[in-house]
Amino acid sequence: MNSPRLVMHAGLTLNLLQVKCFRLSNFSSIGKRNTLTVEFKTRYDYIQHPATEQWEKQEYNEFTELEFPDYETALAYTNEWIEIWQEYLDEQT
Repeated sequence: MNSPRLVMHAGLTLNLLQVKCFRLSNFSSIGKRNTLTVEFKTRYDYIQHPATEQWEKQEYNEFTELEFPDYETALAYTNEWIEIWQEYLDEQT
């Protein structure tokens, strides 16, 4: 079973157990430039509908973004995060 691990790096604290992937954007016309996006695994919750009182499954696809001043800095921190995450994954197997 995988165990949670909190890691703080580059001003961002993540539970590595919940990370799905890291993405780095460098496009100026699509999305935010020089932004590291961390996508988290889908999580589910059940919410009771107030009118019907039935329980409904709710799906959450969350992410966080971290902007950098230039592409080189963004790439360096992205690579460091990926390395930290890979070490965690290797320890879990």
